[in-house]
Amino acid sequence: MAPLVKFASLPAKYAPKRKLIDFALPAWRTKLGEFVDQDLMSFINGLYQDKVFRTQKEFNDAYDHGVAEFLNWTNKPMVMTAEDVESLEATHKNGGFDFVDPARLDKLLAKLKTHLATGEKVIFVY
Repeated sequence: MAPLVKFASLPAKYAPKRKLIDFALPAWRTKLGEFVDQDLMSFINGLYQDKVFRTQKEFNDAYDHGVAEFLNWTNKPMVMTAEDVESLEATHKNGGFDFVDPARLDKLLAKLKTHLATGEKVIFVY
């Protein structure tokens, strides 16, 4: 079975300030969408690796030293920035997600943009 990717938001005043990956999930988050898709999981995994490893050397060192639990996302809560949402939209528009219902993903992207536009919400994936 393909992995499950969930998107949610929470008020900015309750969002984590320093720890933007693998923080404690609040129980009262607003769920925005759930997807089961390997391509989407790969996209999120790429975002995770970009946030955790600042350079290719850091990633290679972790890979060479067998720190496998840090190499992949594995549903750790992770804050998504406006740039991440733009990248998700660009990948979607360029046909990067073959098995995701395009209408559902368009609807999710609209929700993500609306939540980010207010400045009062933080988007995360878990």
